[in-house]
Parts: sequence; C-alpha cells; structure tokens
Amino acid sequence: MSSDNTASSGMNSRYNRALIIALLPVAAASYYCIAYLDIDVARFVWRTLYASKKWQHLTLSLPDFLLILVICVSVTSHLLARYRSARFGADQLVVMFRMLAIVGPASYIAKSVLKFVFGRVNTRVWLGSPQEYGFHWFSGTGSHAGFPSGHMLVFTAFLAVLWRFFPRCRITCSGLLSGLALALIATDYHFVSDVIAGTYAGLVMEACVCRLDNFRK
Repeated sequence: MSSDNTASSGMNSRYNRALIIALLPVAAASYYCIAYLDIDVARFVWRTLYASKKWQHLTLSLPDFLLILVICVSVTSHLLARYRSARFGADQLVVMFRMLAIVGPASYIAKSVLKFVFGRVNTRVWLGSPQEYGFHWFSGTGSHAGFPSGHMLVFTAFLAVLWRFFPRCRITCSGLLSGLALALIATDYHFVSDVIAGTYAGLVMEACVCRLDNFRK
C-alpha cells in the first residue's frame, strides 16, 4: 500500500510540475491568438456558419445551465461520497466523489473572479461593436465577461477528476473537451484564446483540489 501511495504521489508531483512548465507556452499561445487569430476565426465563423439560417436559429439563444449543472453535480457527489464512505469506508471512489463535490463550486468561483479581473468583451458583443475588442480590467460583468471560457474551465475541472481516477476514460474525456471547445468557437460564444485559457485554468483548479490534505491521505 505504501509503495502505491509513493507512486501516486510521484505521479502527482510530475503532473503538477508539468502544469507549471506549461504556463509559459499556454500564455504564449493565448497571446498569439489574442493578437493574430481570434478576430479572424470569429469573423470566419460568422461569415460561413452563420450564413445558414438554421445555424442562427439553433445557436443565437442557447440557454446557460452551467450553474445548475455545478450545483447538481456537487450535491450528488457529496451525497454519494457520504453514502459510500458509510458503507465501504474511504476508498478511491469516495475520494473521487469528494473531489467532484469541491471542484465544481471552486472552478465556478474561479471563473467568475477571472472574468471580472480580465473584463474581456464577449465575442458576440464584439461582432456588433468591434471597437470594444480587448480587455477592460476589473470590469468583467455583463458583456465584458468572455475571458476565460467558464464552460471550458468548469468542464475541464470535472473531466480532469475522471481522467485521474479512470485512466481508460482518458480518450473519451479528451474527445468531450475537444468537442466542447469546437462548439464554443463554432457558435461564436468564445474566442480561441478564451477556450485555451479556460482549459488550462480548469486543469490547475483540479490539481489544486487534489493537493488538499483530505485527498492526499
């Protein structure tokens, strides 16, 4: 058992170091997209996909259930953790459920704070008001809440937990996140850099939750 814990601890340490090392490349990629790619991609999506009336009808008023999803997953995970712990003790599934119960609210709060700090204009608002492009620091409310993508941040955090505990699901998790990223860009809900930053922030949030003392024991 101690050797398993040592191996797990070593793997977590390597993963955390990889996240730290990846900060500069992610920041560079985000900067490149902001400076050279975001506008072109958003305009391309608008000219091509939104030329279709059906696509406009399907995507112009999509409801946002992110907060409801976070609440449902967190409450359900908390109840499952309590139930399984009472019946089987503190096994790996209990740890996973506890992580899911915490990472949801934590990532939702993180995305709200980051959006307020960066204050980047929403992609669809920018399409109607190009002069608004850019960051409006510490005023990220309403239409100035595009960076990072909250959906990518929260879903990445959730799926990173599953990735950690179910290695066989990693391809599925990667596919789901890739599909979500493409959907957010193809519906002009987010710029490319919003999605990149949201994905990285979600991975960091999951790693931070994993480092809590309750999950290292």
